[in-house]
Amino acid sequence: MSRKKVYFLHSNIGQQLTGIEKSAMKRGNMFVKYLDVEPVFVTVNKNINIHTNWERYIANGVVDKNISMINLFEYFQRSEEGKELPPFQIKREPAYGYENETSNEKLHVRMFDTNNNLVKYIIYRSNKKLDYINYFHNGKKIVRDRFNRFGQLSHTEYLREDNTVYMTEYFDVYGKRVITKYEDGPYLISDENSVFKAVLPDEQALILYFLKKIIGQEEHVVIIDRNKKYSSLFIGNKQLNVKTISVFHSTFFSNTTFRSKVNKNYKEVLNSPYSFDHIVVLTNNQKRDIEKQYGIQNLAAIPHPCQLADSLAQKKPTVNKLVSVSRLVSEKNIDHLLEIITIVKKHIPDVLLEIYGGGKEQQQLKKLAQSLDLMDNVSFNGYVDKVEDVYDSGELFLFAGQAEGFTMSVLESLACGCPVGSYNVRYGVDELIQEDENGFLVTFGDKEKFAEKIVTYLNKSRDEKKIYRQKAKHSAVDYTEDKVADKWRDLLNNLI
Repeated sequence: MSRKKVYFLHSNIGQQLTGIEKSAMKRGNMFVKYLDVEPVFVTVNKNINIHTNWERYIANGVVDKNISMINLFEYFQRSEEGKELPPFQIKREPAYGYENETSNEKLHVRMFDTNNNLVKYIIYRSNKKLDYINYFHNGKKIVRDRFNRFGQLSHTEYLREDNTVYMTEYFDVYGKRVITKYEDGPYLISDENSVFKAVLPDEQALILYFLKKIIGQEEHVVIIDRNKKYSSLFIGNKQLNVKTISVFHSTFFSNTTFRSKVNKNYKEVLNSPYSFDHIVVLTNNQKRDIEKQYGIQNLAAIPHPCQLADSLAQKKPTVNKLVSVSRLVSEKNIDHLLEIITIVKKHIPDVLLEIYGGGKEQQQLKKLAQSLDLMDNVSFNGYVDKVEDVYDSGELFLFAGQAEGFTMSVLESLACGCPVGSYNVRYGVDELIQEDENGFLVTFGDKEKFAEKIVTYLNKSRDEKKIYRQKAKHSAVDYTEDKVADKWRDLLNNLI
């Protein structure tokens, strides 16, 4: 009998992972290593580079090579079969004029008709394969062709005058139309002869149609990591023969001050908790709070897993170096860290904060660092796949978020023997950080106290810091893969 599959339901695999994808990959790696199940990532967003991204994460050791990833559009478009097929080639038409230029390693070709009107704008990737073609009529862009990573036509977008898309046709690698999508629905599914065989009213219906195709009738388990995208499919009449686990990756509330507003990602689950076989949260404190507020009984607290660092004796953190690993978005409060460093700098002029991660706040944060005269004390180092070297290099990891479901980066830092300074917020940090043992906690928003505690720690002796690092690593012992795997094994055994 084949192994049971466990499907992880996601939206996308981007060039930069969010905490949700990263934590799910860690879970998948743990399942491969310790549990007799086969993890399968399921994604439903259209992303031409999704398999390129996935392969990079495998190559960099972020996700196990034995974990597969199935994307909705690539499934219907048979995209991976394009590896064995020739790329689309544009024939040069001698009657038309051409202008070529290279920008960011891409070749840009403009094509003009005999009246010198622009009719095509063609972009080639650095590997010489087509990226996209814009088509023009009377000076207006009307259609855009996009090509997959192997250079075959992926989909055609039909544009309004304001360049918004009103209809998209998706093709398989053999040139046959497989999906037609209208802006607000419906989705039309075509058979092998490009004849319409199904009309689906909206994206949810398309996702359900796809899940039925890939999961089939044999009973498996689905773990819903992106609840806003998938939860409604499992509420009410059971439409798939699966056992369901909903995972809360963040707090169940969105109002961090009064906790009076339910997080929209989990609202449907909390309103219909028994439509799911189990709900998994990441901390015991969140489990108790949900049980108390909602009376829900099918809850389990299972944290993220970690891998403990090897011997700390060989690790030599840079003196006065602080590190932060985070998406650069407003809720992570990186601006607080910059303001805190201005205070620390008054006492330790050579203090350095290295920030790793990307996001929409990056340019604004760089300007803030410049205005605070921190250009010699703060560096923005972008996104990195593997962060262990970052934690190894810092004397202290800093976290300033206002609300979290667990704070995986804090656990990763501790597991590498890097103590943590953090605001005391729900959830996770209060269960991970022991005051004056493996780091410190500060009331949210108290930047003066945060800075004071940083200065105090950086001024400790080498031997004192060594004890902190040892205790940091020891505090992550209960979160090692084998122990977290035991919790998942118990849960899955009760379902399968």
